[in-house]
Amino acid sequence: MTIPDKFYDLAKQNKEMYLFSPVDVEREYGQPFNYVDITAEYDNMVANDKIIKYRVDARMLEEEISKLQQESGYPYIVNVDVTNRANPIFGKIISSNLCSEILQVQRPSVINNEQEYTEMGSDISCNLGSINIVNMMQTDDFATSVDAMVRALTFVSDSSNLDVVPSVLEGNREKHAIGLGAMGLAAYFAQHKMYYGDEESLDFTSTFFMMLNYYSLQSSMKIAKERQENFYEFEKSDYATGQYFDQYLSQDWMPKTDKVRRAFAQHHLPTKADWEQLKQDVMTYGIYNAYRHAIAPTGSISYVNDTTATLLPIVNKIEERQEGMIGKVYYPAPGLSNETMPYYVSAYDTDMRKVIDVYAAAQAHIDQGMALTLFMRSTLSQELYEWKDKTPKMTTRDLTILRHYAFNKGIKSLYYVRTFTDDNQETGVNECESCSI
Repeated sequence: MTIPDKFYDLAKQNKEMYLFSPVDVEREYGQPFNYVDITAEYDNMVANDKIIKYRVDARMLEEEISKLQQESGYPYIVNVDVTNRANPIFGKIISSNLCSEILQVQRPSVINNEQEYTEMGSDISCNLGSINIVNMMQTDDFATSVDAMVRALTFVSDSSNLDVVPSVLEGNREKHAIGLGAMGLAAYFAQHKMYYGDEESLDFTSTFFMMLNYYSLQSSMKIAKERQENFYEFEKSDYATGQYFDQYLSQDWMPKTDKVRRAFAQHHLPTKADWEQLKQDVMTYGIYNAYRHAIAPTGSISYVNDTTATLLPIVNKIEERQEGMIGKVYYPAPGLSNETMPYYVSAYDTDMRKVIDVYAAAQAHIDQGMALTLFMRSTLSQELYEWKDKTPKMTTRDLTILRHYAFNKGIKSLYYVRTFTDDNQETGVNECESCSI
C-alpha cells in the first residue's frame, strides 16, 4: 500500500476520509492518479463534483490494514510522501519493489494495441550488494573499500543487457542505479556490548551510514568525472543545486558517545569541511549513480558471511535451517559467548520501537528505502509495550501504533509483520526467495 500523509492525519483525528475514482482524477488533473499529490490536493478533490468519491472511516480502514498484517504479514507499506520529501532526484516515486527497499522515480510508457512502445518510459533496474558491517569496521581504508563496492555494482549495471524489457533497459541506462546495503548490525552491537536500540547503538548506526553515504557519493562523483557522464536529468536534482548537502552542513553528525568515537578512531570521519568540498565537487562534476543505497533483506548470504541478517535483531541465538539435501544445519549467533549472550536478544522480545529507531538512524543517510520487518508475539508483555494494560493479546491497535511511530520517525517503508504465536508457530514469513539469498 502506498499511503500519503493525509491518511495518517485523518486517522489521528478520527475523521471520515474519501476514496476517489482514479479515472476521474486522471481526467481532471491530466496525469495518472498515482502521480497526483493526494495530500496537497485532497481538499480540492473532495470539493470537485466531477470526481466520484466514496466515504469510509479512516480508523476502520486502518484497523483493516492491521487485521490483514496480523493474519498474513501483508500488506507492505510505502509512506509515499515521506519517501518523496527525501527523494533528491527529479520526479515522483510512486511504488516500491516487493521487499519495499527499492524506491526510485519512474516514467510511464505508452503502449499501443499491437503491444508496441509509442512512448518509451523508464522503469527500474537496481543492482544490490550488502556490506558485512563487522568486517567493514576492521578495514584499514574505509574510502577505498566503499569505492571498490560502488565500482563493482556499477560494473554490473553497465554490463547488464536488459533488452527483454525495453523500459527497464532505458531506466538502467539513465540511472546506473545501485543498492549498496548492509548486514550484520546486530552482530556488531553484540560483539561490542551495545544493546540493540540504546544510545550507543543509535550513535554507531548514524555514524556508520553517514560515512557510507559520504564515501559512496565521493566514489560516484569520481566515476562521473572520469567518464564525463552523469545520470539522466542530474541537473534537475538536489545534488546539482547543492541542496542535498544542507543536512550535513547545518548540523553535527560526529559521534556523540565515547565508545563510538573509539570504534571509528582508525577511520577518517567526514567533517563539515569535507562535506563542503564534496558538495562543490558534485556540483562541478556530477555523480554517475542516481541511486546508491538500499537495505535489502538478507537470508542465506548472512549465514555464509557468519553474520546477522540486514539491520535487524536476531530471531534465535541458535538458528535451525534446512539446507537443501544436506538436512538441518545449526548456526549460532556470530561471536556467541557468555560475554555477548546478554546482548543477543530475540527480535520477538525486542520493543519494535527500538528497531524503528535504529532504522530511522540509518534512513537519514540512505537515498532509497529499507526492508524493515516487524516482529510481534501473539501475546505481548506490558514491560515492552506500556499500553498493554488491558489485554496481553496482540491486537490491531498494537500494529497501528507502531505504523504511526514509524511514520513519525521518517521511515519510508515497512516490509513484513511476522507473528510468533502461542503454539510456537510463525505467520507472515513467506519471504521472497530471490531476496533472501
